[in-house]
Parts: sequence; structure tokens; C-alpha cells
Amino acid sequence: MANSPAPWALIDREDVAPICPHCDNDLEHVLRRGTGFPLGQGRTLVYFCPHCRKVLGFAQGRVF
Repeated sequence: MANSPAPWALIDREDVAPICPHCDNDLEHVLRRGTGFPLGQGRTLVYFCPHCRKVLGFAQGRVF
């Protein structure tokens, strides 16, 4: 039987900041902007870099 890969380990690090993949600046915080109404269809959120304002990701949430 082949060895299975080790499970992921999550490590909290307060001494390291992530880097923007677009402008390479340290991300001490990320900006967020939402559109839509949280009930029914849901709210779409976009996360972006505070330095270059390029998009880092999207999320969609609903409140029932």
C-alpha cells in the first residue's frame, strides 16, 4: 500500500504579513466592498489590495 500524504497543518503566524500577488507590497489589511442586499439573492463581496486596488478574491454570502 502506498503512503498517503500528510494532512495539512494550519499554523498561526502574527509576525508574517502576506504579500499582494500583483504589486508585491505587504498586506497588513485587505479592503472589502459589497454589492447587493444580504437577504434573498445574497451579497457579493470583492476583496482587493489597499496599495494597487487589484482584486484578490470574491465571496458571496446570504442571511436567512
